[in-house]
Amino acid sequence: MGELASLLELWSQYPPYQELLNRFRNGGHTVQITGLSGSLPSFMVASLTEHIQRPALVVTAGFQEARRLEAELEAYRPEAPLYLLPARPHIVGDVRAESYEWHERRLKALDEAYHNPRAVLVAPVEAVRQRVVAMAQERISLAPGQVIAPETVAEQLVHLGYVRDPEVEQEGHFAWRGAIMDVFLPGGPAVRIEWFDDEVDSVRTFDPETQRTTQMLSRVSIGPARELIWSPEVLSRALARLGQESAEVIRNLEATGHFEEARRAEERYGRYWHDLSEGRSFPGVERFMAAFAAPKALVQVFSLKPLVIFHDLPRVLEAVRGQAVEAQLERERRLERGDFLPVEAELDIPPESLLAELKGWNTVHLSLMAHGSRRDEDVFSLTGRPAPRVHGQADLLKTELTRLRKSRMKIGLVVRDEDARRLMMNHVLDSGLTPRPGLGVNGEIGVLLGTLSHGFVLPELGLALLGETELSGRDVKPETRRRREARRTIRVGDLKPGDYVVHMTHGIGRFLGVRTLDIQGQHKDYLHIQYAGADTLYVPVDQLGLVQKYVGVEGQEPRLSKMGGQEWTRTKEKVKASVREMAEELLKLYAKREAEPGIAYGPDTPWQAEFEAAFPYEETPDQLRAIDDIKRDMERARPMDRLLCGDVGYGKTEVALRAAFKAIMGGKQVAFLVPTTLLAEQHYQTAKSRLAGYPVTVEVLSRFRTPKQQKEILARVKKGQVDLLVGTHRLLAKDVQFQDLGLLIVDEEHRFGVAHKERIKALKGNVDVLTLTATPIPRTLHMALVGIRDMSVIETPPEDRLPVETVVAEYDEDLVREAIRRELDRGGQVFYVQNRIRSMDRTVEHLMKLFPGIRLAVVHGQMEENRIEDVMARFIEQEYDILVTTNIIESGLDIPNANTLIVEDADKMGLAQLYQLRGRVGRSSRLAYAYFTFHPDKVLTPAAEKRLEAIREFTELGAGYQIALRDLEIRGAGNLLGAEQHGFIATVGFDLYTQMLAQAVQELKGEPVETPVDPTIEIAVDAYLPDDYVPDPRQKIEMYKRLVSAKSLAEVEALAEEIEDRFGTAPASVTALVQLSRVRVLARDVRLTQVSHKGDRILLGGGPDSRVGPEAIQRLASRFPGRLIPGTQRAPELGIKLPPKASPDDALKTAEAVLTIMQEVSDHASAQTTHG
Repeated sequence: MGELASLLELWSQYPPYQELLNRFRNGGHTVQITGLSGSLPSFMVASLTEHIQRPALVVTAGFQEARRLEAELEAYRPEAPLYLLPARPHIVGDVRAESYEWHERRLKALDEAYHNPRAVLVAPVEAVRQRVVAMAQERISLAPGQVIAPETVAEQLVHLGYVRDPEVEQEGHFAWRGAIMDVFLPGGPAVRIEWFDDEVDSVRTFDPETQRTTQMLSRVSIGPARELIWSPEVLSRALARLGQESAEVIRNLEATGHFEEARRAEERYGRYWHDLSEGRSFPGVERFMAAFAAPKALVQVFSLKPLVIFHDLPRVLEAVRGQAVEAQLERERRLERGDFLPVEAELDIPPESLLAELKGWNTVHLSLMAHGSRRDEDVFSLTGRPAPRVHGQADLLKTELTRLRKSRMKIGLVVRDEDARRLMMNHVLDSGLTPRPGLGVNGEIGVLLGTLSHGFVLPELGLALLGETELSGRDVKPETRRRREARRTIRVGDLKPGDYVVHMTHGIGRFLGVRTLDIQGQHKDYLHIQYAGADTLYVPVDQLGLVQKYVGVEGQEPRLSKMGGQEWTRTKEKVKASVREMAEELLKLYAKREAEPGIAYGPDTPWQAEFEAAFPYEETPDQLRAIDDIKRDMERARPMDRLLCGDVGYGKTEVALRAAFKAIMGGKQVAFLVPTTLLAEQHYQTAKSRLAGYPVTVEVLSRFRTPKQQKEILARVKKGQVDLLVGTHRLLAKDVQFQDLGLLIVDEEHRFGVAHKERIKALKGNVDVLTLTATPIPRTLHMALVGIRDMSVIETPPEDRLPVETVVAEYDEDLVREAIRRELDRGGQVFYVQNRIRSMDRTVEHLMKLFPGIRLAVVHGQMEENRIEDVMARFIEQEYDILVTTNIIESGLDIPNANTLIVEDADKMGLAQLYQLRGRVGRSSRLAYAYFTFHPDKVLTPAAEKRLEAIREFTELGAGYQIALRDLEIRGAGNLLGAEQHGFIATVGFDLYTQMLAQAVQELKGEPVETPVDPTIEIAVDAYLPDDYVPDPRQKIEMYKRLVSAKSLAEVEALAEEIEDRFGTAPASVTALVQLSRVRVLARDVRLTQVSHKGDRILLGGGPDSRVGPEAIQRLASRFPGRLIPGTQRAPELGIKLPPKASPDDALKTAEAVLTIMQEVSDHASAQTTHG
């Protein structure tokens, strides 16, 4: 039991509370609990849901309150079946795609309500007002030994809304490969079911990223992948009703002269009903649920009658009234354009009926004050009050703790981890008081572990809890359980027909697919590649090491190479020379800094530990690694020069501030250089806030400071009276003189001009330098530069980052109106991206018409930089509601109040642009929305259609998302290496470029560079992946590539296990393929170039650096007496004679045995050399 959870046990001993619980056990009671101050409401909810022994529905006024409450409940009940139920998304207009994350959360929460008798659902009242249909209670239960055909399960999965894919990577999808089926349940886990004939042989979980089994299960119960499912009979009835209602709506539009609206409604509904009749779902189909089954109130679908708890009932009812008014207005607007059917109205509970629907349920109203007219017995009054705030001040801490001790209170100071507990106990000791771990009793001061933002004082329990807000003075956000992270890498075999590829010898071609060819009775798979003209090439899959997917710059298609010409060879040589020259320059710079004397800082001080413990969030593992790297650099007696790379909002600033604090504690000054005035202001405010409470002076230099202020700041900098100076390029002026500069932090150096970069270079001198960038750097490039460029990469998103609700839709006035209205209603702001400057005035006029009196601003690239900054500053200060802009929205800016993005003509933008634009919202704990729109009735070009398809995938973190990331990584490489190198990347493709760079770096560092050996194996066995075993071409290529590029026998064995895990028992051709891979690894290890089966012998050929020596020959002669054929000058290959009538399979086994002996001898010789 957690330390905070023990408080619930204490509270359960309080006699009046026990009476309250008894009252609920009798059923049908409504109780008002008053006097709930601070975080007492969440404590009360945690207590009731722990002790009532039944499910619970906790209702809040809005989504933010629900999310905050969910996090606070987790602090008290970390193991509880606790679920957030978001409202069903509002689908307005013709939406073509939407992200799945929120559907997944809804499904998981509803599934728990249906089946878990202790489930606790926390829901905004908007979700509670939405009726549900209980059809989604259907399940598939599977266990080893059960007899059920895989075909039957596949049909049931499709019925439950699962989408079939070749490989399962996201919730709500399944894959079926022969005797194996993978299913990814909404909310997890991903399960793998294996059959023997029609009997379930095993059920196990697997990791969707590695595709490997993680745990065996005795049973799995699979729920629906969407909220609305149907049988053919139900669908037939629903279509009849929907068809009648939509026809009536169209007739009414035509009768009133709204012919265009009627035409569009007919087209839209026609598409909807056609999709349904074909068994396909579409975004927003749930709004028609009442046509499929009678909808019920949420409370009616729980497995047991739930306890219903209203978190601040007056606010809940106020929210309901506001939602009802908005819903009515929206309904009227949609009726006018024929986008509302009568059946939709049946899903909403009218505001006046909400409490009536709950009659007969146990209901609790939580509030600070009593409200309404209730009999005394219906009110449970407490005298709770907020916890005292000490704001991190030692004297205030001592005063408040002394006062609480005199009251003989049980005192608990709540901190996040053991480090924070040690620090807090030291603070209490410094105040002259004695702390203890855990809860203090009878006036003792206890320090508890937990994640509680706000505390409370509850006299009835004699309890005083101080959370992090009271202790530190910062309003911290409580953390929720870690969600599954999206995959951020592209898979090896992500190659499909039509993609460009790079062949090391022949250059750039177009991949046409995998072909299985039968050549002289031997089956083998080949990559079919088209080159310039009519030239084509068939590359055997065992030569896949020579072929890479071409990754260049988005929107730039490469020129196909001509086979047999010299152009490709010349291109490679030119790039290689340039890469070497650049690597040489980098290595010189690195060596120069290594040789220079630097500042060696001491180990961390107690203040450093305290400063870091005060960070109000849990650090991500990547952040911690970066911090360790930087401190290690700073404690060495040579100047640091490290690049810190991480997406916006991933915590680079905190890492930089910890480095700055270490430098300041070492008596040095810090300069923090940023590219724009606005970023300077933001970093200044962040630094000032984080360093408050320490004797550290922070200042900022930018055009937002008057000349007089700047002069005064500069004088103090020169005297050493400013510890941290944040600034724009103004910091680079000659009149800026530090007394003792120790650390230079540069944010986005590539955004500074050439002259500024020269000045930065001069400023670096022998001080420590930390460069920050938000553009991702590819891991392969990072590895290639090891030893000539120190880099740290932060790839993990922060804990509380919510996925952005992403919608792809036809541009629709109502969609835009609804999206903007919803954001403004919650006090937020909107980015409206329109990339045509010429028509911006028209867009502004249109928005002003939709929202009279709206505060609106415009920025675009043709405005002066100062003007852009002024407008953006006012937007950040919330003086504007909507910012109409081109895609220049500044990438580094943090605008947490802007959480809706609307993009016009998204089909004309690149995926990387859209990815970056989407990253501008969702920067707070609020749910954010991104709408990518395209104009209706417009004939899209094939390229735009393809891009739109990718954007649709992009909403589900699929291929589009990964293409966007890859393009961004290439931009990152260009930023790091310069424009010329960026051009070369486009010329030969990113992977070949990185290989050349890694090789150049190795050579320049004097490390031995072995020319890679790619042995040719010529043994005529059938060795391939049959279509009925691995049906998906992309998976095939991935497996071939991994088998060909395996570096060790252990890697081959792990791959063989993975293949059987994912695809089932391997047929003979796959076993032979794995054996060939082992032979290739062994041949590569002893540097043989050829292993072939000719006639009655195995021949092994090697180059001058072959590792087959006399000892190996002796061992082979002993192992194969009379069968060894030594090489001669004319026939240098070593031979092993095979027994009579030996088959190709026997030849393969013999080759493996021979090579194993060679490798053992080679390894033994290497070990002796090393130890000698």
